[in-house]
Amino acid sequence: MGTNTFELLFVIHYVSTLIMTGAIWLAQLSQYPLLVYVGRKNFIRYEHEHVRRISGIAWFIIYLELITSVLLLLQQGTRTNKFLWIAFILIVIIWLATWFIQYPIHKKLEQGFDKRLYRKLVSSNWIRTISWTIRSLILTYILSILL
Repeated sequence: MGTNTFELLFVIHYVSTLIMTGAIWLAQLSQYPLLVYVGRKNFIRYEHEHVRRISGIAWFIIYLELITSVLLLLQQGTRTNKFLWIAFILIVIIWLATWFIQYPIHKKLEQGFDKRLYRKLVSSNWIRTISWTIRSLILTYILSILL
């Protein structure tokens, strides 16, 4: 891959990470805290629709983020390689937290509101929030190196 390909992949990767960082902060500070106000009567339907709708948006972007991360790592000899590896490790952490913590909690919440699960959803989501934030900072640093 040439320099232009690397730069294009990096821009796509950077933008997808920034989008997900903004989305995760929105979820963490607004969307998740507001779940307690939905009410038990409407909660199952709300949670099901929330998962369905957010999945349609988020999965495309996080797959794009993952694929471009792998493609960037395949670049040999770049000045940013160690930072790309750190950013990739954070993607792995995000995916593990999503599949093994957040997703199972959401599936259980689709059966009905449970205050303990709700608290676990909010507190464990900090793993992803912090990881995406650090990724954004790392990628911004890489961008400064490339410029």
